[in-house]
Amino acid sequence: MFKRLLWAASLAIVTIGAFQYAAAASLGYDPQADPFDQYHEAVERARTDGKLVLVIAGGDWCSWCHRLDRFIERNDEVRQALDEAFVTIKVYVGDENYNEIFFSQLPPARGAPHFWIVSPQRDVLASQSTGALEQGKRSYDKQAFLSFIERWKTRDRLAAVSAGS
Repeated sequence: MFKRLLWAASLAIVTIGAFQYAAAASLGYDPQADPFDQYHEAVERARTDGKLVLVIAGGDWCSWCHRLDRFIERNDEVRQALDEAFVTIKVYVGDENYNEIFFSQLPPARGAPHFWIVSPQRDVLASQSTGALEQGKRSYDKQAFLSFIERWKTRDRLAAVSAGS
């Protein structure tokens, strides 16, 4: 009986570990990726699609990065609004690769996840912690997120109208 219980507990630990590893791998922060390639591709896409670039710094080690990923995944309205306004790239920052050269060209961040909003002309429009978008100690606030996105969509539309004048 004890051996079966021990076996079941071991299996549960292995299963949970595998699930956590898979979840971490799916966040999209790749320590091996070239952030400059990601950035240049995102800027070109943003220019073509009439969007802004949202650079997110983070990693699989970051609990709030996991919360952010789950929040966006579970909120279709937020995900759709983000996709309409931004070309998003996730750039790894952590022990495996701090990407110092890439991040040295952006305003400093105080933690992860962190957002930078960049125009298709490569101007850094904002640097923002995600703290203002949090709700409590475990998630993000849907209305705060939608308001954040709408402010940038409106600003982007106004800039496009001004550029066309």
